[in-house]
Amino acid sequence: MKKLIASLLIIAILVIWFIFNPFKKPENLNRGPTKRSTSIAKRGNLIIAINSTGVIEPTLTVELKSKASGEIKELPIEEGDIVKKGQLIARLDATTAKNDFDQAQADLEVARVALSQATKQAQRQKQLYEQGLISELDYENSVLAKEQANSNLVRAETAMEYAKERLSDTIIKSPIDGIILKKFVEKGQIIASGISAVSGGTTIVTVADMSRAYVRTSVDEVDIGQITPNQKATVIAESYPDREFYGEVLQIHPLAKVEQNVTTFDVTIGVDNSEGLLMAGMNASVEIIAGFRENVLLVPREALTDARTIVKMLGVSPVGAGQYANIKKPDRRGKEGGHPGMKVNKSTNPKRMVIVIVNGQEEPREVEIGLSNFEKAEILSGLVEGDTVLTTVTSKALQDREAFLERIKGWSRLPGMGGKKK
Repeated sequence: MKKLIASLLIIAILVIWFIFNPFKKPENLNRGPTKRSTSIAKRGNLIIAINSTGVIEPTLTVELKSKASGEIKELPIEEGDIVKKGQLIARLDATTAKNDFDQAQADLEVARVALSQATKQAQRQKQLYEQGLISELDYENSVLAKEQANSNLVRAETAMEYAKERLSDTIIKSPIDGIILKKFVEKGQIIASGISAVSGGTTIVTVADMSRAYVRTSVDEVDIGQITPNQKATVIAESYPDREFYGEVLQIHPLAKVEQNVTTFDVTIGVDNSEGLLMAGMNASVEIIAGFRENVLLVPREALTDARTIVKMLGVSPVGAGQYANIKKPDRRGKEGGHPGMKVNKSTNPKRMVIVIVNGQEEPREVEIGLSNFEKAEILSGLVEGDTVLTTVTSKALQDREAFLERIKGWSRLPGMGGKKK
């Protein structure tokens, strides 16, 4: 009975084997999930670009509020108007402030005259005292009157400055060159002071400096390590799909954000908007140039592999795989492998394996790589221009199939399934 069950299991395994491994001619393997092709190592430019999206925002935004309270008598601006620094934004009813100013000015004149009289009187009293015509007390009273008049003058000057400031507060001017983003009030409306009201006062307008805008975009944590300040960036607004705006990385925010299990970091991109085409709130796509290499040796990314994969690709048995564990590196004269132009380098750059086609033979070789993107990789050492390398693309389906076959091999080692003992 046990032999019958074992036989049925073996038949089932064979059926599965034929389903997943149908008869194919060797020449058709290239049309399966693994594609074997070759590529020539050649020079070119390599660009490492990181793409994201964001929203155009002004670099500087100011909310204008009035220090004074009152009715708006004049409001000569509208949303979208371009304003210069010092330009009139709003004028409030200044009747009370003007009256206070006039009163303070009159009080100041009185204080000045009073001080002048008290000073002269003190001088006369001093002469009389020196002649012995008046008592010391009379002289001291004249000096005290002079000091009181001087104090009144200081008080009047302070009141004058305060009244002058209150009068000037009824005129609101733009503190920067910019554009009116939003207007919150209308002519005739009564507004509250921004410094005395508990609510913080009434916002009149929002002014933004749009001569240089910025885009705040989110970059995946996988790419954030490649971004540094001052890197160049290209911004394309959806409103101008055929036009590129240039900028640079201003800031990399250190605190990550996690949304739907995706970790990102905010990056601020400064954009030149001297022509005034970009507006606040526009959606834009951003391309950050994280790296650029000009006229370097390049190979397809698929050509890079490791020793374990090379053993599978070349069909070497596990026993013979040891010959690739210590592949000799050519010296500066091109010996120990006969590959001229290669140099020994003790740098810390990553090292990978490639398969080079030499006289029709597949030869594994270690290479040192620099920058790379999804398509190309920079070769720092190990290859020269014109070398032919093997590129192999393995699909997920093939990987799953190989894993299934490994499991079948494990089943064959179970008790009762190993065949008859000899």
